[in-house]
Amino acid sequence: MNKYVCIDAGHGGKDCGAINPTNLRMEKKDTLNISLKIKSILEGHGVKVLLTRNSDTYPSLIDRTNLANKEKVSLFVSMHRNSFSSNVPNGAEVWTYTKTDATTEAFANNVLKEIILVGVQLNRGVKKGDYHVLRETDMDAILVELGFISNDKDNILYDKNIDKYALAVSKGILKSLG
Repeated sequence: MNKYVCIDAGHGGKDCGAINPTNLRMEKKDTLNISLKIKSILEGHGVKVLLTRNSDTYPSLIDRTNLANKEKVSLFVSMHRNSFSSNVPNGAEVWTYTKTDATTEAFANNVLKEIILVGVQLNRGVKKGDYHVLRETDMDAILVELGFISNDKDNILYDKNIDKYALAVSKGILKSLG
């Protein structure tokens, strides 16, 4: 398989993504931070990496998927933090498109298994959804929800383990690349 991966740091610019109501922590900052770390790790393993953004800008969803499709990357990973109206829900999950194949399912499981090994409050599993970045990409694509930004314990885990999470996502990607 071609070793060319697109890492999509969710949200950005005018789109803050989810915001923790207590401390105003923004999803767009967390996703960019971990995406840059994943890029560095993958490049250290000889993988070519395309970022949908490398600063606080807002490429549209169409721009993100068009870029990945135009560049013909092998895998697409959209990084996110989950959120809920209370501090209760927690854990990590990985999403695939509703009509996915076994290869994409394996890719999602590879990444989630590595994240779980680092430690999360709850393994929320691999889920299927109709998200633009999953539906409109021509390659295997996943969306990673790395804990709830609305959950204080998930934020503590995220801050404590960000380097380990970046390595975990990278390991899952590398395993999927072969």
